[in-house]
Amino acid sequence: MKNLYTSDLTKSTYDAIIIGSGVGGLTTAVCLAKSGKKVLVLEKHYAIGGFTHTFKRKKFEWDVGAHYIGQVNNPTSLIRKAFDYITNSKLQWDDMGDIYDQAIIEGETYNFKKGLQNQIDQMIAYFPNDEQAIFKTNHSRSIK
Repeated sequence: MKNLYTSDLTKSTYDAIIIGSGVGGLTTAVCLAKSGKKVLVLEKHYAIGGFTHTFKRKKFEWDVGAHYIGQVNNPTSLIRKAFDYITNSKLQWDDMGDIYDQAIIEGETYNFKKGLQNQIDQMIAYFPNDEQAIFKTNHSRSIK
């Protein structure tokens, strides 16, 4: 019987084979390739990137990728250094403004604000009866 699952890829040798093209797989592949390794990335989905793309189910849409990342404005932060390394410092960052996300639940809009203290204050404004629970969850602050 003829083998229908052959490819020219099987005729090559690799130092590493990465299964999955999500953020972790692609980051690992870049780091290995930058260190001189021959790397093959395999992905079964029709789009690379793992959960870094938008998808729809029925009438709902999800943008599940990394659409906001903190501390990239600081060139000495570890996350910024990592992104600079894997992108050869070519990735440009945009500030998302004071409100970086929203949740709409049963017609009510809840804004997520930049900065821990701003977010805590915003949640207390939305849920003043739950102030103690908000403070209990955030151990870095004590109750007023």
